[in-house]
Amino acid sequence: MKAQIIKILKIVIPVGIGVYLSWYFYTNLTEEEKSGIPAAFANANYFWVGLSLLIAWLSHFSRAYRWKYMLEPLGFKPKVSSLYHSVMIGYIINLTIPRSGELARAGFLSKKENLPAETVFGTIVAERVIDVIMLGIVTMTTYFVVGKDKIDEITKQEPGGFPWIYVIAGSVAVLGIIALVASSKLRNWFFSKLKGMWSGVKTVFTLKKKVQYLAHTLFIWVAYVAMFWVCAQGVAGVEIMTLETMLACFVVGAVAIAITPGGIGTYPSFVTAALISVGGFAKADASGFAILMWVIQTGFLIVFGLYSLYAIKLKFSDTKEEVKQA
Repeated sequence: MKAQIIKILKIVIPVGIGVYLSWYFYTNLTEEEKSGIPAAFANANYFWVGLSLLIAWLSHFSRAYRWKYMLEPLGFKPKVSSLYHSVMIGYIINLTIPRSGELARAGFLSKKENLPAETVFGTIVAERVIDVIMLGIVTMTTYFVVGKDKIDEITKQEPGGFPWIYVIAGSVAVLGIIALVASSKLRNWFFSKLKGMWSGVKTVFTLKKKVQYLAHTLFIWVAYVAMFWVCAQGVAGVEIMTLETMLACFVVGAVAIAITPGGIGTYPSFVTAALISVGGFAKADASGFAILMWVIQTGFLIVFGLYSLYAIKLKFSDTKEEVKQA
């Protein structure tokens, strides 16, 4: 019972904060600015909006295909479809509890392809290290082009902040260390899992197709930034988007997603501020575009993530039927 309550709170608290910030953002808009939101949806050119979603899908598929290169040195050869569905499931799980999607992604692939979960998770950890490096490069470029002070001002959190995140993380870490020290059985289990995870992490040093891996990595991150420009072409008032504005929107959007699940509440607020501060767009146009961008991206992940959950579940059922018939 206690574990179930904690599990529920892990979902309810972040989502609740996101809902509050969504309400706070919306109620602080003027009537004119609020009217710009439905106008953005009604008047958008959905050819460009759809093209931006296609770019998003290609980046997700590229991420799944790139993952294959991480698994090859371990002797694992999972199907690309399994890799893709696991990636999409990870995204939809991240909309509930931040960063829990990585565990779900490893779990679904390991179950589907009968692979050691901790080793698969290790390859995801290595992938995240590469992603952090890429995000750092984009962020530093944005600081150079736009200015660090301006980005920091845009991403300044609302009063109250989120200290509970650090309190919970610190508490879990302390309790985990105490448990490891107190139980030799738990300690042995932990280090065996850590060893398996490390075997996955170190594959980044033994890649057989380094050029292809790098090409996919560059494509993924260029696609992330380009999505803003492509989507903006379909929304009147923000279609003239410069490189500086694209970079600023991407960086503050990444910060927003790190704060609340899927960026709920924070993403539209931060992107709106970037469009106004860096791009010089009117607030009504900026807020309409930011909400449109967040809604279509989130809706896309939900639809495709749910399909992947269905597709993998269906394949599990088929596999069980085959075993029974045999």
